[in-house]
Amino acid sequence: MRKIPPRVAARPDPAAWSETEVLTLAEAAALFFPQGPLSESSLRHAYRNRILETTMIARKLLTTKRAILAMADVARQSREPSPGD
Repeated sequence: MRKIPPRVAARPDPAAWSETEVLTLAEAAALFFPQGPLSESSLRHAYRNRILETTMIARKLLTTKRAILAMADVARQSREPSPGD
């Protein structure tokens, strides 16, 4: 079982977070994917593949709710069949 970061434990509902509030990748994984399928490591991989928008401050990778939702949208669109298929 993953350890829940303190800020996520205090506000476990994603609706309680603004779209532009910064989150560490561990916080984002715990908040948006509490039961999986994505972990902090998965989000780091998405960052390296330029799928997840992040910024680095004080050697910490940070992202936002907006970036997580955009990443999920791209993944969802890539799974949908094309109109001619």
